[in-house]
Amino acid sequence: MEIAVLDACVLFRGGVRDFLLWIAEARAFSPAWSTMIHEEWMRSRRNKYGDPTSRLNYARSQMEQAFPGASFDPEPATLNTISLPDMNDVHVVATAVAAEAQTIVTYNVGHFPDRALAAIGLRAETPDAFVSRILLVAQAEIVEGARLHRASLKSPAYNASAYLEHLASQELVQVADVLKAFQQLI
Repeated sequence: MEIAVLDACVLFRGGVRDFLLWIAEARAFSPAWSTMIHEEWMRSRRNKYGDPTSRLNYARSQMEQAFPGASFDPEPATLNTISLPDMNDVHVVATAVAAEAQTIVTYNVGHFPDRALAAIGLRAETPDAFVSRILLVAQAEIVEGARLHRASLKSPAYNASAYLEHLASQELVQVADVLKAFQQLI
């Protein structure tokens, strides 16, 4: 099963985070993160939306409980060997190295150039590109994860068609389009 580091900009967005975690729950991939990644998305949510610390800590603890062993703190020596356009993102690559991940799932793909990642066997993809790619090998798991995700949404609840529109509105356009073929299972 592929291991993918979920960058702070992905965890920051609750709808995308929840979708990815539900498909991970269904075993489409294995998520990974670090203390620094958690601190970054939580700080950003608090600063942008004023989310209470207790609510953010609860979300983090639920993630840690659902995916024990998903947290990888990078080795300090690794941090010094990586060069990126935005050096504030080095910890994300170092987390991927520590987790032995294949992918960094991020909206900031430009922060992780292929020339820097290819040498260490990594790629950076948006959530939409990542899920669209792994659909080829984890179709049943992604469909099941989408079913579980839709069932978890209560306020508002979505029928299958509205749910796919919801995914598309979360910048998961390709995923929503592919999942139309499985709408009766979601």
